[in-house]
Amino acid sequence: MVGENRMERIVRRRPRWVAVVVLGLAFLSPQPLEAQMEGPRVYLMAPVDLNVVVGTYLNMSSNFNFAGTILIEGADISSDVGVLTYMRYFSIGGRFAQLWVAPVWGSVSGTVDLDRGSGSDAIDVPEVSGLADSYVALRVGLLGAPALKPAEFVKYRQGFQMYGLVSAYVPIGEYSSSQPLNIGTNRWSIRFGLPMVVPFGSAPKSSFLEIIPSISVFTDNDDPYRADLREQDPLFTLESHLSHNFTAKFWGSLDLRYQSGGETITDGVPDDNRMGQLGAGLSLGYALTPAWMLQATYGEIVAADDNSNGRNLRLRLSFVF
Repeated sequence: MVGENRMERIVRRRPRWVAVVVLGLAFLSPQPLEAQMEGPRVYLMAPVDLNVVVGTYLNMSSNFNFAGTILIEGADISSDVGVLTYMRYFSIGGRFAQLWVAPVWGSVSGTVDLDRGSGSDAIDVPEVSGLADSYVALRVGLLGAPALKPAEFVKYRQGFQMYGLVSAYVPIGEYSSSQPLNIGTNRWSIRFGLPMVVPFGSAPKSSFLEIIPSISVFTDNDDPYRADLREQDPLFTLESHLSHNFTAKFWGSLDLRYQSGGETITDGVPDDNRMGQLGAGLSLGYALTPAWMLQATYGEIVAADDNSNGRNLRLRLSFVF
């Protein structure tokens, strides 16, 4: 057929494989930790009636708690994180929808200065490991994101898209108020966002601009270390990714993330740890097969007015079925 592209031929000849091929070009992936850069192509459109399992490994070095939501000045903290995520793409009232559930495991250790960076009360914290707070999320298309079957999806001309996002970290992680570093947080974290996607170019060498504003709110920790109550102000995040398909299998992305707010208040006294930092990263992705996809990201804080520092390396392997 004149003008028929490779994807359309696959749809016509091998419909049971179209889902994995289409999603193999999308490289969708989940959020591993609360305040770490999510990574590119998390919010791209995909066909409905698909399932994805993603394994993620994340290594971090910073002066934040394990969840990445509380700045601890004068700290030097190392964390290793493992996440196994299940995602399902489906329809809600004819709109694209995505549900994901992600149990999180990890370990954390380091040095914490209890005298806020003076060095006079620094202690070494032995490694703590176990189950961390688990992640659940729902995304629903608001504009430009209809629910499409695989055969419809490859023929659909994508334009500007906006989604509604609500997610939560469920406080089931290992936690003890007797130690300054924990895997769990002993409080709920709920996030609201409006992810937006602007596709441009034509397949296979297409590009995507993702812009994700969001705000996280936190319940109180009623059993913090050396205190009775810890509150936290909302944390505003603006994340952006510009990604490009160099070939049908290989792509790269430039990543930016800005965070502001999130100061904690312990027993009514502000902790003077409000965040204000800009992080940047580089991501690469490759489709090993139509069903198996590999992604790697390196990122670090490049500018800050809050004495924060951090870098992370993330590896992901996805399977679509």
